[in-house]
Amino acid sequence: MSEFKTSKLSRLTKITASIAKASSQIALNYAVDKTNELKNSFQENREQVQDLTYKIKATKEIIQTMGQMKGALMKLGQMISITEDMFLPKEITDLFKELQRNAPPMSEANIRKVFYQNFGKNPEDVFKEFNYHALASASIGQVHLATLSTGEKVAVKIQYPEIVKAIKNDFQNIHHLNRLIEVLYPKKPNLDEILVELKTSLLNECDYEYEYKELLKFRELYQENFPQVKIPAVYKEYCTKEILTMEYMEGVHFDETLTYPQAVKNHLGQMLYDNFQYSLWQAKRLHTDPQNGNFLFNHENIILLDFGSTREFSDDFLVDYCTLLLAVENSDFELYKIACYRLRLFSNIDQESMIKTHYEMVLKIYEPYLAPGKYAVTDLNPIKHLKEFMDQFEFGGRESPRREFLLLDRTNLGLFTKLKFWGAEVDWLAGKNMYRNEMNAKVKALYPSHFSEN
Repeated sequence: MSEFKTSKLSRLTKITASIAKASSQIALNYAVDKTNELKNSFQENREQVQDLTYKIKATKEIIQTMGQMKGALMKLGQMISITEDMFLPKEITDLFKELQRNAPPMSEANIRKVFYQNFGKNPEDVFKEFNYHALASASIGQVHLATLSTGEKVAVKIQYPEIVKAIKNDFQNIHHLNRLIEVLYPKKPNLDEILVELKTSLLNECDYEYEYKELLKFRELYQENFPQVKIPAVYKEYCTKEILTMEYMEGVHFDETLTYPQAVKNHLGQMLYDNFQYSLWQAKRLHTDPQNGNFLFNHENIILLDFGSTREFSDDFLVDYCTLLLAVENSDFELYKIACYRLRLFSNIDQESMIKTHYEMVLKIYEPYLAPGKYAVTDLNPIKHLKEFMDQFEFGGRESPRREFLLLDRTNLGLFTKLKFWGAEVDWLAGKNMYRNEMNAKVKALYPSHFSEN
């Protein structure tokens, strides 16, 4: 692969050139086809098919650039990939899935460079065997298969050289692009807090010592309380800030599970949902990078990989978030307003009609999962409803919601899409009732007048 650029100017230039090239290709193709249209008559939906074709060509151009550049831009592509067909046409999000597991790998020379900087040795001097062909390439680093002197197979994650510099420069560029967008679209909501959260998360992902500690925390938590979800062991003597050596675990990727028997998909779906409930409400920390490349599966278990993106949640936030959920579950609009103010979703200067519309939207999305029994995800598209809500009101200059929502919403979306594509029949109330009791009690103690006993 050509070495990816790390300077602020070169990265801005490269992505801008890619977008310009893609846009030019769309314009050229459209002009040619419009000329041909004068000479030929085609079916009525030809224009729609053409439009999608141009967008696919443009998307391929931008995805190729994201894969080459790594860092924040590739991570953005991975985030788009988990939206499936809820935000963009499925034909386009399917292209972004290539960024979940496969991207142009770094050269053998760069691999040796990273090893020498961290161990003063080449990979074959550190391990009994080392395969230079990457098992997977992602936004921050890539994974290689190796063998310890004891004969154990391990997965070795190697960070791209100077990726931290590249990510920091990406965010400086995002800051400039954000200001430009504000000039063009003054009604855009303030995203500063969200960008700070995203930058913090990405820089944590670049610190493999941080990931090593998170792996240990989650492995201990899950072994004791949720053993159905497997997490690889780590080998401290083979770990540095830029190299992480883990137990090699085998399983199939998400796309392959779609052919599993429905009973198995139901089993995995319930496990994934219950694990989310346990992690959020009892462990109070989440694995927050739900792109499909971070999961492996077999008929009995889920194998969870890549703990660079995690989030710990304070009791303060969880109480307010639980208040919001209880308000919806009990159809309590007044309590909903209180929770929204505390979570900075709205302020007391917002019109009540705006908050009421938001409440009704959330109720519509959430209510189908309040019935007892086991059933699958509905066809309702939450992103579509959110967009319709955003189109109704002005959000320019308003304060950002609490930073915790960025990674929480990303995790929720990843969970939702997996359950949807499995068609998994899940007992939605069981996990919630099992793991949220403590937080429910805190909310009821805080707002007793809203929970008077019948």
